[in-house]
Amino acid sequence: MDYEFDEKNGVIHDKVTGDRCFIITKARLSQILSRLTDLFQSGAQVIITEASKAAGMQYAAKMPKQTQTDAALFLKSAAQRFTDAGLGKIEIVHFNIEAAELTLRIWNNFFAELRSDQGTCCNIVGAFAAGAYKQITSITPDVKETKCIERGDAYCEWRIKPEK
Repeated sequence: MDYEFDEKNGVIHDKVTGDRCFIITKARLSQILSRLTDLFQSGAQVIITEASKAAGMQYAAKMPKQTQTDAALFLKSAAQRFTDAGLGKIEIVHFNIEAAELTLRIWNNFFAELRSDQGTCCNIVGAFAAGAYKQITSITPDVKETKCIERGDAYCEWRIKPEK
C-alpha cells in the first residue's frame, strides 16, 4: 500500500486516493461486525454488503484516470495494493477483457479469518469487487465465490462476469 505518514500531525494518507486512513486489527474489526449483527440482526449483512459495494465503487472512482480506463492496469495495481495492505496474497487467475470476465484468488484471506454467525466475512471481498467492477465497466456483475478457506480450500476465489 502506498501511503504517507505525517509524523508532525500523526496521520496517514493514502497516496493513491488521498484519503486519510488508519490501521485496525482483525480483533477490532471483528468486534465492529459482531456489534452490527447484534444491532441489526440479519439486516447487518445487507448493510455490510452494500457498504462494501459502495467502497469498491468509490475506490475505483478515485483511481488515476489512466488506471480507470486500462482494466489490466487497474487489476494489477489493485491486486498489489490490497496485497500490500495485508489482506492476503491476491492473484488474478483469469481475465478476459472482451467478455468482461475475471477470476481472482486470495491466499491467506484476511476476511476468511473474520467470523460471523453466517461463517466468514468473505462476502465483503465479493461486494467490494462487485462495486469496483460496476464502476469501471458500467456493467452489473454476477459474483460467485467458487472456493473458500472455510470450506477447506487452500484459498478463496471469486468468478466475476456480467449479470445475465
